[in-house]
Formats: sequence, structure tokens, C-alpha cells
Amino acid sequence: MNPLADRDNWNELCRFSIDDLLANYAKGSLSPVEVLNAHLERIEQHEETINAFVTVTHDLAKRQAKHSEEIWRKGDHAGALEGVPYAIKDLVPTAGIRTTRGSPLYRDWVPSENSPLAQLLLKSGGAMVGKTTTSEIGWKADAGNPINGASRTPYNPTLTSGGSSGGAAAGVAAGFMSLAQGGDGAGSIRIPASFCNLVGMKPGPGVVPYYPPTPLGALVANGPLAKSVRDVAHLLDVMSAQDPRDSMSVVRTPGGYRGSCDKTPDKIRAYYAPSWGGRRAEPSIESVVTQAVSRLQGGGIEVEEIGETPPDRFDLMDIIWTTGFASLIPRPNNETDPDLAKVIERARSYSGSDLATAHLARQEYKAQVELLLQHVDVLITPTVAIGPFNPGSPGPESVGGIPANYLDWAWMTYSFNLSEHAAITIPCGFDEDDLPVGLQLISRHGTEHHLLACAAIVESLCSS
Repeated sequence: MNPLADRDNWNELCRFSIDDLLANYAKGSLSPVEVLNAHLERIEQHEETINAFVTVTHDLAKRQAKHSEEIWRKGDHAGALEGVPYAIKDLVPTAGIRTTRGSPLYRDWVPSENSPLAQLLLKSGGAMVGKTTTSEIGWKADAGNPINGASRTPYNPTLTSGGSSGGAAAGVAAGFMSLAQGGDGAGSIRIPASFCNLVGMKPGPGVVPYYPPTPLGALVANGPLAKSVRDVAHLLDVMSAQDPRDSMSVVRTPGGYRGSCDKTPDKIRAYYAPSWGGRRAEPSIESVVTQAVSRLQGGGIEVEEIGETPPDRFDLMDIIWTTGFASLIPRPNNETDPDLAKVIERARSYSGSDLATAHLARQEYKAQVELLLQHVDVLITPTVAIGPFNPGSPGPESVGGIPANYLDWAWMTYSFNLSEHAAITIPCGFDEDDLPVGLQLISRHGTEHHLLACAAIVESLCSS
């Protein structure tokens, strides 16, 4: 394991769980200021190697940590993340803080108001350490962009951390912050979480308010990345709220997601689909996941391997994805990521009728996946079919010897954006190159609480 990723080498203050941080703050045995300083020190030491941030907000974080210290000292009402270091992805508008979206079009954009999500995070009491690196407008599953380059996994800094929330994942995995917000339109939370040995969750539509709107619609959801399922659930509680600007957002029970992790289901029944969509992961990845599934069976989870699944629908993803990004950047210029420009050009081959037909077919696909999930608590797949690749590129050149294009290698994740199902990735081991591998759990629509309860059990068995 690379020393940068080895948590045993970290300052102890960077290793605490959210529960432990808050408990120690309440007792006065830890200081939010000293915890923040430990994280900022790691940023200063290793950011040049990892490139997790577009902007580091040192001064803001220090003011917030000092304020939190006073709140804990006085015994005032503490926020849900009071004094906890966290980061926001650079796609999310933050008032008074530069938000580049990884694009030359927004290089100097300083929003005048916060998005609903940024407002929720900023009201949580946490110390915001910065805005994290993303691909240009989030288009690819690598966090490389024309503004500040590519993020790298701490497990091998010559390789990508994944994307588009790669800076968020790399920063948490390197000990730069306790947790981070990410966004996921085709795997953009789960892919970097897998590459960086983290837990990352894409909730279903409406759990986290989404505004400003996206042309990709319900394919995209914001969600949490952290070192454990419980920390992910804690951050999801902060991020979930009803907001009138998002018609899909609904009222949530405060504290419900974190509480779900302490509820042990009587029995967990799962399907394991190593060939989801009719395609298999690289043998080195599948081997690690299959071994993890054996541990789950040994721990009492009832797992049935299935071979027949709904087919891969990259055809739908391609139409929706390319036309969506073409609407965001209708006229690429010489500063635009050249691979993104090719994707936008690809959109010109599709008609309005093609797009409408794709959305209709997606509803059918959504129903197919939901019907399959009716028989189990969770579906299990590998999270990503391959390991980390060269930073800055759209993806691997091939999977299993079959040539891959800009996105079709990510079918294990984008399938559940198409179907709008909640999905979470959990670390389950390391491949032959000593790189982390993720195991993905998916559950029925509207069952995020149950998914987190199952994920907490799976996490304990994978780490045993």
C-alpha cells in the first residue's frame, strides 16, 4: 500500500470517525481547531501529489473551526457536523467562492448565491476546506480538467482517482478531510470511491435537493463519500432535505439515515450478478469481489448468483449523455477538453425523436431492474469492471480485451443511474496490483434506509 493512503501513518486526528469526533468535541477532549489544522497540514504536505482541490479555503475553514470550538465550549446547540472538516465538489455553486466546474467557461465564476445543497452543508457547522477537482462539467469518470489538471488516487499517485468526483474521493482517502460531497450521473461517486478505497453512495432522486437543474434530469444525484458506511449515512442526513426548487425532493426524517446503520436486519437476501448487463469485470476485479461474496455468505447473508439480467443499455446512456452535455456547451472552443468536444460532436448525430425514444426506453429499463429487485434486499455487483487507469484520459482503452469508448466501460454504475436506483460501494479488498476494489449494493426504489442497514452489515463482513 502506498504510504500516503496508509491510515496508520496519518496523524491520529485525521483518522477519527464522525461519531468519535463529535463525542470528543462534546467532552472537550478534542478541539475543532486542532483537528482542522491536522487536516490542513496534510493538504500542505501532499496536495501537489494528489491534486484534490481547485480551491483550498484555508481562511474560511479556520473561521468556521474557531466558531465551532466556541459552540462546543459554551455547550450551545451544535450542528450535525460541528467542527468536522469536509469539502464541496467544484460543480456546486457556493456564494463568494470560485466555482469553476472544471471548465474554462467558468474559470473566474464566483456565484452570488449558494445552491440548496451548499446551503445545507454550510449550515451544518462543519469546516469547509475547499472545492474539489472534477472533470469539465462532470462529463467523464476521471477528475481531469483544463483548469487544474487531474486528481490521483493515494493508492498509486501515477493513476487516476476516478471521476467525476475524483478530487472528493482522493482528498478523503489522503486524509485531507473527514468526508466530502460528490455528484453521480454515471458512477461519478461510486467509481472514485472504489478507486480510493472509500464508501460512496448515490441515493435515488429527490433524497438530496438538486438545483440548479441539469439536462440529465433524474440520472444525476448528489451524495456522500467517506471512510465508512456510518459516516456516509451521517453526511446523507445533512444533505437530505425538501426544497421547493427541486420538484422531486421530499420531506425526510432528521437523523434517519445514520440511525439505520445501527439496525440489524433479521435476514438479508441478495442476488450476486458478476455479469451484470451481460458483461463481466476484469478477472482480477471479479476474483476479489467473488471472495468478498463468499465472506458475506459465511456471515449469514443469503446470496444467490444470477446470470440473466437486464441487458446493458449504453445506447440509451449515450444519447442522453451526449445531448445533455451538448446543451451545456453547445459551441466548444479550443480550451474545451478535446475529448468532451468529441462527445458533444457525437450528439449532433441524434435527433429530438431519438432522445424522446431513449427516455421512453429508459422507463422500461427502470421497470425491468425494479422487478428484478423485488425478490431480494440488495443486488451485488462489482462497482467498477477495471482498476484505476492513466489520469486525464476518459477511461481505459479496453475491458476484458474488448475496446472501450469514453463511458461504456462503466456499465456496472451507469446502469443504476438509468434505472434511478440507490447504490452504494463498499471496499472489499485489493487486486493483484495492490489497488482497492469496490463491491456495489443496489436496492429497490425508495429504500435508502434499508440499503444503509444492509451496507453496514456487508462492510463489517468485508473488513473482517
